Amino acid sequence: MSLDQRLRNAKRQPGHVVPDEMDTSVNSQGQRSEIAEYRATTAHMLRTGQSNPLKLAIPAYKKFTSDGSAGDTETFSLNHSITECPVTQDAVVWINGEYYGAPDAIDYDADTVDVTDDGTENRVHVYYICDAAASFELRKQASNANTGGQRLYSANLGLVHPSPQIEQPEYMTLNQTRRHRWVGTDMTINAYVDAPYTVRWTDTDGDGTEATNALLHIPAYIGQSEVAGLTSAVRQDMGRQ
Repeated sequence: MSLDQRLRNAKRQPGHVVPDEMDTSVNSQGQRSEIAEYRATTAHMLRTGQSNPLKLAIPAYKKFTSDGSAGDTETFSLNHSITECPVTQDAVVWINGEYYGAPDAIDYDADTVDVTDDGTENRVHVYYICDAAASFELRKQASNANTGGQRLYSANLGLVHPSPQIEQPEYMTLNQTRRHRWVGTDMTINAYVDAPYTVRWTDTDGDGTEATNALLHIPAYIGQSEVAGLTSAVRQDMGRQ
């Protein structure tokens, strides 16, 4: 049986690759940095076109310390511009390890958020959507490969974040090579960003906070098993680009 026949016969269902299934990491500001990696354990076929949108929002992170007066509303200045994002919360706040939710107020002109801390001198974690220019890229890579893999998607987050993604969806167009849409077992999908701000998925203080307004939903048909010969065929296909 040929590989094409095995792929046609393989069982798979529509779904998404999401951050909860990825190994995530913090970026280095102003440098191209890997922020997420997903390793496939079965055969995946990525879904393309406007009917299969890629949901995307990568928040910036900033930590503050509340003042010594309990119960007062404080205004915190963000390092970078905050923008309205139609597909997720513009900002989410945690105080130490407790989820606070949306700020009391956001000033989009002054790039500030208002938060009321019932305690004093606590860590205030803010994950916010920024419209500063930032390069984002998804790539498919073979295990232990020496090359940079194959590009799946790229965009400027400064343009994507404020855009109406529901009406004007982001999506992948994967027609560069014959197997461009396929991800074989033990291959990875890697996300990279080159941004002037810090991207974190959680804090480094051990508070257990999360960027609950982050979106990185990659549409895929997720296989129930591996398909013999697919990984090697995809590797060869990537070499033809």
